[in-house]
Amino acid sequence: MNVISVILAGGKGSRFGGANKALVNLSGKTFALRLEERLRAQTQTIAININRDHEKFKLPVVNDGFGKSFGPLDGIMGAVQYAKANEFSHVLTASIDTPFIPLNLLEKLQDGAENQIAVAASNGKIHGTCGLWPVICQASLSDFVSLGKSLKLMDYLNKTGFRTVVFSEQNPDPFFNINTPEDLAAAAIWL
Repeated sequence: MNVISVILAGGKGSRFGGANKALVNLSGKTFALRLEERLRAQTQTIAININRDHEKFKLPVVNDGFGKSFGPLDGIMGAVQYAKANEFSHVLTASIDTPFIPLNLLEKLQDGAENQIAVAASNGKIHGTCGLWPVICQASLSDFVSLGKSLKLMDYLNKTGFRTVVFSEQNPDPFFNINTPEDLAAAAIWL
């Protein structure tokens, strides 16, 4: 299995006052740097899916796959296209607002069917943006979006099928989403 990691950071940061979450500082490091460090321990190649401030990142930039900026499906499609064009078989994705992802995320997600999508779960919740995507899912992503019925990631996963990998319950949750300034303050206390 030849895997590239892609940080999904294409959101508008609306619950964060429009801030680019990749550049938000958490105890001296940006979200992007925190995720890059955690992913670097798992894959040699890392890129970032981001729609603004490209010049502020040293990582290769992955464009949205459909070019519509309509959410995680767009970023995942871009990541899959980028991986395929660069001869990777799989993409490990992590959302920019999950800077505490486990250091064994790839190890646990790849322990299963090689051509099946695998996503993380913890504390009773599925984290669809933290997953391992075989590049062969490009066709099913395209077909799903072309139907025009939904652009929700979980709708796609439920229609296509996926494997859930449960991570042990921890506090704080390794997939804790920092969506608001209040969440950021809580994360700073944990650190």
